Amino acid sequence: MTAPVSLHKLLLVGTARAPLPAALLDPELAGAASPALDATGAMPERRLWLATGASDLWTRAGYLPPPAPATQPMASAPEQLPACPLAAEAILKRLLAGGQPASVQTEWISLLAGKGARLPERFLPNMLDWATRQPALRPRLRPVLGTRAAWLAALEPAWAWAADAHGNNDAHPQQAWHEGALEQRVAALDNWRRADPAAARAALEATWSSEPPDNRLALLSCLRTGLGAADEAFLEAALDDRRKPVRQMAQRLLARLPDSHFSQRMLARAAPLLQTEKRFLRGSRLIVAPPEERDAAAIRDGVGDNKYAGLGEKAGWLVDILAAIDPSHWSTSLGLSPDECIALSAGTDYHQALLLGWTGALQLHLVHAATPGLLAWLEAWTRIWLASDGTVRYQNASAFVGAYAALPAPAMHAMLLALVEASRMPWHGADLPLVELLHQLADATPAPWPAGLSLAIARRLLGALPALPAQQWSFRSALGPLAAVLDPAAVFEAERGWPGLADDPHGWQNAVDQFFQLVRFRHEMILSFQEPA
Repeated sequence: MTAPVSLHKLLLVGTARAPLPAALLDPELAGAASPALDATGAMPERRLWLATGASDLWTRAGYLPPPAPATQPMASAPEQLPACPLAAEAILKRLLAGGQPASVQTEWISLLAGKGARLPERFLPNMLDWATRQPALRPRLRPVLGTRAAWLAALEPAWAWAADAHGNNDAHPQQAWHEGALEQRVAALDNWRRADPAAARAALEATWSSEPPDNRLALLSCLRTGLGAADEAFLEAALDDRRKPVRQMAQRLLARLPDSHFSQRMLARAAPLLQTEKRFLRGSRLIVAPPEERDAAAIRDGVGDNKYAGLGEKAGWLVDILAAIDPSHWSTSLGLSPDECIALSAGTDYHQALLLGWTGALQLHLVHAATPGLLAWLEAWTRIWLASDGTVRYQNASAFVGAYAALPAPAMHAMLLALVEASRMPWHGADLPLVELLHQLADATPAPWPAGLSLAIARRLLGALPALPAQQWSFRSALGPLAAVLDPAAVFEAERGWPGLADDPHGWQNAVDQFFQLVRFRHEMILSFQEPA
């Protein structure tokens, strides 16, 4: 009912400035109220007040919605997935009530998917709303939605992304590509790329010029699946797109093709930037000559697109060029190991620019292939990271942590286990950089971490707390994120050999209690999925 809002506006404006419309009230109310409004030939002001009062009474008494459409939606098809175990359903109810990190709710969904079961029907609106607000969660949620969720999603436009949750895109990607909403078209194109990369790219090329600007970035990102040399021509054309995010996506994809013209142009720009000079009795030094100018071709390739705090314009150009090139190139061209390259960069005026460029390149290229050369650079960077002061770690944290997160999970966990086992037990204040790295990776990667890694971390962490001052905020702030990813059984094993905090002279007890509370909750959650569905 819209009349009250317009009537109140008329009251504020005044009848002298806004003449009363012929229809003051909704048709349902007008017939009953018009005798009172017109009985005495009331002045406009009186008619307006009477109409407002009648409308307000009508609203408070209750307004019946219009009748339902004659055509009712068809009933949902039978469910194909088994039901969620009752104990796990009870855990989800507690999660939706709040009080736990969002990552635990995501872990619950992963456990449900591993069980091959579906979401409980009574929680479907909550979960569909949740994933509607956070699109990154939709790929995790789709496998567990069930038939009724897809039926329900078809009735609510905001949930359209879930209306084809059962992989019809796999069977008929062309149909979903031509007829679906953007979310469905992206999923269809990604599946199509897995089956036939060339046909999927041709379909995207055919519609590219007519795609709305907001669609292009999401669709272009699908070319990451099955990326190959045959995609280069289309990606080169995308470098001329009017939207910067689309151009940047094309640049990143082309940089992952080592033989692409884009990669070769970047290598040509990089060749004069870094040189080594051997000095008698004083070893080698690194000479850095940042770009002096930026031509139209460099601008097209994204040189200068980004701004970096604390760096000048030309140093920023240097970062952009280095970030597009596999760091292994520098080991070969300079004849230096990764450790030597990074160490020598500290003697230049462009130390920060070099580190930012190399870490950005690691993050970009590790997603595509974790080659031995790239892993050697990551290991070297890690040694520098652990030995550096807080400023270096802070300035490079995003790209460095992103490089680790880009690794396949087994490779990342193996590297972390080697780092943890090489550290002392228990940890001391000097182990703060490693704790910071684990903290940030716990925030960036899914749970659970493997039992061996979890046990090694838990033993060192718990052993460190009794001797650490409470003001050691990095250790304190790491407890929650680590509790959300460590394997609960491994943490309990570490706890069995732990003497506790005794008289707790440094005030850790409350933080430790919260740590174990979250670990026990996750343990209960994991066990709930071991019951029959």
